Amino acid sequence: MTTVTQYWAPHDNQNGLYQARGQLIWSWPLGDNSHYWGFAVRPHQGNMQVEVERQWTTSDNDMRFVENFLVTVSDPVGREFRPSGNGGLLMFTAIKVEA
Repeated sequence: MTTVTQYWAPHDNQNGLYQARGQLIWSWPLGDNSHYWGFAVRPHQGNMQVEVERQWTTSDNDMRFVENFLVTVSDPVGREFRPSGNGGLLMFTAIKVEA
């Protein structure tokens, strides 16, 4: 039987993950090399656009995995530039599939 586990950040008891307009690298110590992992970064509020420009995984000698994301936050395509739009909150999700 296949088991799918979902992970997310921020959790209900955590502060929001804010990113100002522009690029930033986020790192999430999650994953392994024995299962399928899928990751997503999405807006956690309205009127913003999130683009994952690059995603890569690192590991160390103890097989600890870290998922890295180069994220760009901007105003939504097709919307007029808003000088007051400084960025917004992000939602990171991951799924692990075990066979």
